[in-house]
Amino acid sequence: KIKDLFHRMKVRDDIFVESSLYTTYRIQNGTRPEQVSYEVYGDERYYWLVLMVNDISDYYNQWPLSSTEFNEFIIRKYGSYDQAGQVRHYETIETYDIDGNLVLPAGIIVGKDFRYEYRFTREDDDTTFSEPRAVTYLEYEYELNEKKADISLIKKEYVPDVVRDIRNYARKLKPVSSELSISEVN
Repeated sequence: KIKDLFHRMKVRDDIFVESSLYTTYRIQNGTRPEQVSYEVYGDERYYWLVLMVNDISDYYNQWPLSSTEFNEFIIRKYGSYDQAGQVRHYETIETYDIDGNLVLPAGIIVGKDFRYEYRFTREDDDTTFSEPRAVTYLEYEYELNEKKADISLIKKEYVPDVVRDIRNYARKLKPVSSELSISEVN
């Protein structure tokens, strides 16, 4: 019988509004959760807190890949770097008018033939165009992986309080039986 904390425990979304409890952290190439825990908290045993705060329940798909793992992933998924270099989609480029106002945000997925016309000078007939940029599968996958590298961590001074609260909560949980024997897992 075990207590399944990960299915019941999640940091409330409204808690993230209180930014004084958290710090941002950028995961470096190949760094694992227990290494982050050791670096930030001085103890690798808080790896579960690193994962829980960031709502990571699937380390293999939600934690950033190292550069070696990323290269292997690209080859496995696309077959080659040439295939991964094909255009996936087109997206807008951040565009400002003559007064410095944002008139077109970056990253909106559009068609290949999309053109945005805007005034570049104060002349009545002087307009210019913003055309989309091509995004390859490789760039797309790279950006997804990079986004995973920016995480939030509970500040070190609050860890004892959080651990205490979780232990108190866990004491109230009733153990549940697993319906699957470890010997049945392939």
